[in-house]
Amino acid sequence: MKDKTLALIIFTAFVLLTTISLLVSIKIGLLVFTAGVLIAVVFLNPFIGLLLYLAMTYLRPQEFVASLKGKPLMLAMALVVLIILVIHNAFQRKKFLFLNFRQGIYMIAFFTVIILSQLQLLYLTGAKEAFNHFLPVFTLFFMIVNLVRNLDELKKTFMLLAMMTLLISIDGIWQYYHGIDIAGQTPVEGRIRWIGIFSDPNDLGLTILAFTPFALLQLFRKKAKAATRMFWFLVLVILLYALYLTNSRGTFLGLIAVLAFFSIRKWGWAKGLVGGAVSAAAIFVTGPSRLGELSLHEASASGRIEAWATGIDLLKWRPILGVGYGNFTEYHPLTAHNSVVLCFSELGLVGLFVWMLIIVTSFTEMQRAWKAARGTELAVYAETMQLAIIGFFISAFFLSRTYNEVLYIIVALCSLLSYFTRKLYKYRVPFIDMKTVLLTIGAMIAAIAVVKVMVMAG
Repeated sequence: MKDKTLALIIFTAFVLLTTISLLVSIKIGLLVFTAGVLIAVVFLNPFIGLLLYLAMTYLRPQEFVASLKGKPLMLAMALVVLIILVIHNAFQRKKFLFLNFRQGIYMIAFFTVIILSQLQLLYLTGAKEAFNHFLPVFTLFFMIVNLVRNLDELKKTFMLLAMMTLLISIDGIWQYYHGIDIAGQTPVEGRIRWIGIFSDPNDLGLTILAFTPFALLQLFRKKAKAATRMFWFLVLVILLYALYLTNSRGTFLGLIAVLAFFSIRKWGWAKGLVGGAVSAAAIFVTGPSRLGELSLHEASASGRIEAWATGIDLLKWRPILGVGYGNFTEYHPLTAHNSVVLCFSELGLVGLFVWMLIIVTSFTEMQRAWKAARGTELAVYAETMQLAIIGFFISAFFLSRTYNEVLYIIVALCSLLSYFTRKLYKYRVPFIDMKTVLLTIGAMIAAIAVVKVMVMAG
């Protein structure tokens, strides 16, 4: 009864507002009517709001459509969806799912460390800027884990993200052959890119790589129909070709790691290693021209080594909370070109531990989910996420993407997939345990050691 009363009040207000707007201006009236319809649809099912928000995160019309430029479209959408979520939860007496995932708690901890990294310097303005910069990423994670309520909606989210990745890949291919894309973007030194947060070819490559495993595993699914296999084969070809056109060495190293893990998982260690080696050789031969230039003495690599050396020095100087979020370039003219280096430089060992904890727990939970659901569709999704984490982390080891939205989309999907699998197969994961702590510390030490060795070798 309460829901019906509320709906009637909202509908009446909407009719009155639309009527008044039409009396003022037909253009304003139509705008209010369109916005009202969208809000009504989202109100009926807040999950639709999430899908719209994710689509806009990838397509970014506010950055190239003249009438939308400068408008806080994403902020407005996020506020509408979150407000409706709160209303829905209040009326239906539902709790937020956020705290049902340990990654949710870890994300709060990571956000806190980001702010503390500036507060330790007694820099209140810096703390405010850090909060504002990371808030959209945190909000995106929060929205995903609270608005996807069941496995069916999770599958729809996967499909949407895969299709968005396909669309920006097609746009990149069009850009390469026509010199300009629908957003007016042009290639950079022959390397394709998208717009906004994807305007760097490396970011576009990383984004494409994140959902390439989805197409790969859908192609190899057992009992898939011939037409379905053909569709995913074409999708995979488009994604790989667009990835090639980004000419991103880091993402191609990530692709090699993805193919190696996939081969070993599918055919065992012996055949898998052979398959992985063949794939790696093929990628080095046919891959981006810049891939063949990999060398510690090559100019770009040399700049990376210098940045990493600066990062090591900053870690020694401020080992606990680092030099502050966003402050790496205060000590070096270029960014760190390494997500691990950027993390321990700006957030110290505390920040690196929490960041690695988010990644490690997401990966291990997908391993547990894959084992529990082996042979089912859920196992395919779990393996997809494992491959996505591997691809992202290897690529991000050569790119500064510690705070990249794509990573936290992956983590959110892992959190949800683990949650639904645990409910279905009746098992639990601890909030934190000694094994996870030791595994995370081991990963930290290994990553820092690799950086140190490469700095000494360079």
